[in-house]
Amino acid sequence: MSGSRLLQFLGVPDLSPDATHIPDIHQRLVARRDDVGRFDGRFGEALDRSLEQFASQVGLSVTEQRVLGFATLLSLRPCLAKLAAKAFGELEHVGLVNVSARILGASDAAMRTALAPNGTLLRSGLVSTNRNSRVRLHEHFELLPGVVEALCGGEDTIDALLSRWVPVAAPPTLSLRDYPYLRLAAGLTRKTLAAGLRAQTVGVNILLYGPPGSGKSELARVLAAALDVALYAVPCADEQGDPLDGAKRMRGYRLAQNVLAHREDALLLFDEVEDAFPTQLSIHLGNADLTKGWINDALETNPRPTIWVCNGLAGFDEAYVRRFTQVIEVGLPPLPVRKRMIVSQTRRLGISADWCMRAAAHPGLSPALLCQAVRTVASAGYRRVPQREAALDTLLNASLNAMGQGRLPSRTRNDVLDYRPEYLNADQDLLALLRSLQRDPRGRLVLSGPPGTGKTAFGAYVARTLKRPVLLKRASDLLSAFVGGSEQQIAGLFEEASASRAVLLLDEADSFLRDRRFARQAWEVTQVNELLVQLESYDGLFIASTNLFESFDAAALRRFDLKIRFGYLRPEQAWLLFRVTLRQAGQRLTQSQWWQNRLAALDTLTPGTFATVMRRQRLLQQPLTPQRLLDALIAEVSGAETTLARPMGFMANL
Repeated sequence: MSGSRLLQFLGVPDLSPDATHIPDIHQRLVARRDDVGRFDGRFGEALDRSLEQFASQVGLSVTEQRVLGFATLLSLRPCLAKLAAKAFGELEHVGLVNVSARILGASDAAMRTALAPNGTLLRSGLVSTNRNSRVRLHEHFELLPGVVEALCGGEDTIDALLSRWVPVAAPPTLSLRDYPYLRLAAGLTRKTLAAGLRAQTVGVNILLYGPPGSGKSELARVLAAALDVALYAVPCADEQGDPLDGAKRMRGYRLAQNVLAHREDALLLFDEVEDAFPTQLSIHLGNADLTKGWINDALETNPRPTIWVCNGLAGFDEAYVRRFTQVIEVGLPPLPVRKRMIVSQTRRLGISADWCMRAAAHPGLSPALLCQAVRTVASAGYRRVPQREAALDTLLNASLNAMGQGRLPSRTRNDVLDYRPEYLNADQDLLALLRSLQRDPRGRLVLSGPPGTGKTAFGAYVARTLKRPVLLKRASDLLSAFVGGSEQQIAGLFEEASASRAVLLLDEADSFLRDRRFARQAWEVTQVNELLVQLESYDGLFIASTNLFESFDAAALRRFDLKIRFGYLRPEQAWLLFRVTLRQAGQRLTQSQWWQNRLAALDTLTPGTFATVMRRQRLLQQPLTPQRLLDALIAEVSGAETTLARPMGFMANL
């Protein structure tokens, strides 16, 4: 007997939620138990049609359809749920199986199969059951949000429900050509997914991880487009826009796997997976919604190949990672890729090549961050290019600072001297070295000497001469407050330099290569060890600069091919820079020998000294006459000597 005819039979027009009717209805059922008969498998014409529609989409058996219909009625009719609670009280899972079998006219064996964790109904995520508690009948069933409404609304609402839980992912805006630094890994992934789709292989899973904004989700869309297959995405929010918890997202994933099981041209994307997988800590504390075994089973039995995306693997159980077919770290793009990306994204704004070069020089500028800034500036309606560039600077610097990534490089100024090797006093033939590096751009160089002697600038000059990108890092860029963080930064630095074929410059190298015998903390030793290991295996051009060469670790010194000492300017170099500086300032020089003799008395001049004087004159807005230039150089040298001679630290108080 169907539900509607049962109500008519009992003389009850409707199952009102009023609990006062429950004892009366229960008494009528008990009194006429023999006349009621068995359930005939029908819930009503509309609900039956909807259940058949679901069964065809998900692959439900007859018994599973009945369980889904029964759970729907219990959710839809509170009075029916209370009536069941009155009749059966609290039940364990075994009792649930027995009672459901009796009510729905199925055998115990068929009901056990329908309510088994590996059964289609529960695996689909449409229904979950409470297996570990003794609760009332209706409390054993939890329906996926929207299922009740869809079953009551007919075919259109069922399609809408499936579209909501199994939506098509957005199309890509990039291609595999935009990921040259992942060429080998992405190529292997493409072949793996293609083979899995052809053979209908179970348990094909790809994990993409890396920092936010590095293009992981976009890479998933690119791979699907390259394979010419549809990509479906597990939703992160419900239809009201509220976030879904991990358990509901995993149920949505299960539903998608069932719906797409027989699609030979479909992939599934599960983004932000760290919000869904239980961590080792949550499992240990017993507050994980999903068990480790459940997740492992999900990774081993999925019929549709799935691309999983997360920002990091912190807290991931090793058992999960082992079950992925392929794991790919998607880092931020290297310099050449960033440059091409920036030029492409800003083309509609008419941004200058100089701005694009400055932006590309920042290794932390992610594709997502750039795209958001470009959209914002484009919508602001600035008419002039300088205004757009200033707006981009403002937006990007604010975001980069908030993420601890520092600001974009500053604009190139016109008040600086042109860099020339003739200005450098080194104990090696720098021009011969440049010719050698042009033939074979590999090596490990350490440049030492007083501040301002042109060490770091020489590294950048080498990169320009070789027409290679330069990757400059200082201690502040690599030191981390977290244990192991600096080591990860160092490893990532060498990986980026290798991928972009950049000249790698490490300024303030003494911060990382200090003699380990004098280390006070264990992390100081591990930082040196990590840098030495990376340096040993690096096959590019690495240039380190330092003002404290004497503090270097002995093992570090052995790893450098050349140790170049930069000293103060020789008299002829100082005289050359003196003349060049005045010429650049638009001044003429007379009585050359007199000025040259006065300048020769200053034996601690550096190219940096001249650059400082030029910047100062720009601020003072005074003509840079020969006398002013000489006086300023004397003042700079005297100040530097005073600073160096002044006692520091504890001795300063004596």
